[in-house]
Amino acid sequence: MAIEAWLRIGAIGVSLIGALTIRLWGDKLRYTQHWLASTIFGITGLIAMTLFLINRHYACIFTLGKQNCLFDGLATLSLFLLNAILVRASIVLRSENRRYIYILMLLLSSAWAGMGLAENLLVFLIFLYLFFFVLNRWVRMQGFRSGFLMLRNDYEDDQK
Repeated sequence: MAIEAWLRIGAIGVSLIGALTIRLWGDKLRYTQHWLASTIFGITGLIAMTLFLINRHYACIFTLGKQNCLFDGLATLSLFLLNAILVRASIVLRSENRRYIYILMLLLSSAWAGMGLAENLLVFLIFLYLFFFVLNRWVRMQGFRSGFLMLRNDYEDDQK
């Protein structure tokens, strides 16, 4: 496998492994959760920037024709910027349910990497679903309780 494929797998997998680590050993790592999350975001951001530089996306991002790599260049740059924002947010975060928020942020980073760096439609769809799952959990955590296309429960209807 080429170095590019390993970097793509690393950009996706490091955040997933970090979320799993915080989920499994969260109570034992209570005081180091923000450092672990920040380190993982930093590593993922460096992987994204390395992908941007190794693949020479900076040289072909504005060209036309077969050499156009606008989507790949924007995917790696946006992954880098997302992880830079998430590093700052994970360092400053002071909440009672930090563990859950760190897991959501790591899953968001992994979903963003999977959507942007996927070369396979199935992988793209899986990470698109993960992205919407994280978005749904984040919105529900903020207190928004609404349903879209909710099914009615016929067993609880009042027939009187």
